[in-house]
Amino acid sequence: MNRLNQILIATLALQLVIAGGIYFGSRPMAAEQIQTALLDNDPEQVNRITIIGEDGKQTVLSKTDDRWQLPEYHQLPASESKVQQALDTLASSKRGWPVATTESGRERFKVLDDNFHKKVVLANAEEALETLYLGTSPGYRQVHARLAGEDEVYAVKLNSYEISPEPDAWLDQTLLQPDGEITSLQGPDFDLQKTDGIWNPGAGAGEVDSDELAKITGTLKRLRVNAAENKPATNVDYELTMKTADNILGYRFFKEDENHYVTRDDYIQSFKINKVDYEKIVGQTATQLVLESKPESATSAAADRNNTETLDTSNASEEVMRNEDS
Repeated sequence: MNRLNQILIATLALQLVIAGGIYFGSRPMAAEQIQTALLDNDPEQVNRITIIGEDGKQTVLSKTDDRWQLPEYHQLPASESKVQQALDTLASSKRGWPVATTESGRERFKVLDDNFHKKVVLANAEEALETLYLGTSPGYRQVHARLAGEDEVYAVKLNSYEISPEPDAWLDQTLLQPDGEITSLQGPDFDLQKTDGIWNPGAGAGEVDSDELAKITGTLKRLRVNAAENKPATNVDYELTMKTADNILGYRFFKEDENHYVTRDDYIQSFKINKVDYEKIVGQTATQLVLESKPESATSAAADRNNTETLDTSNASEEVMRNEDS
């Protein structure tokens, strides 16, 4: 190789190095792109969420007086923790390199405006802030996502089931749990009162069986509902009145079509509960809850009389001795 060729090759290599440095230096690093937030707006501004499923069913979540509610689902309270977790998850979702930018790619991953698995609209009182399309899943805890108005499709870390279009998934399942300490329970044939931390029958003698009582009080304190329906409480199996420091509330338990329900005075809806909780409460009567006092046995009574007679004899002897000494 002559001297001229060597110079030309060296010059070309230098140019390639310089060009490569300029090209790669101008491109953002992959790590920087991964750190780009999926959403453009702050989720803290969101006070209304609409989730639409591929079948057209939808759930609306609305924040009023700092509480999340389900305005289209009997105006019932939503689970604060579930809503906040969903917002936090969306806020923490990051964009990586897009997996598709074409119309065919958006169709394949089911994130089109009119063909999607789920559509999520985040809004405040004035306007919609973000519209997000969720499609197919490329893997565990991942879902394809696209923001409205953009062509790029991303694979983001997100459990699709956390963004459900079913209102039952957002219902506050603890809404029937009592606020504060239970101080009174009235059932079909019992009236139990709690005084100074001790449960007593409201009338008559006996002792409250704490284990049986816990089947009612413990179940009420942990009671979780699965769904709400506009179903009248017909053929009621059991009625229970509960008192706390702030409220007196009546519960009615009934069954229909193998489902178990409960209603409460402060709600017009009936709520589905599981069979185990239902059976822990229904059927409790005074027989199970109150232990009768045992009558005094003849032997014990006789022993008490003997002790009394012995004490009287002893007292008489002591009196005689004092008289003699005097």
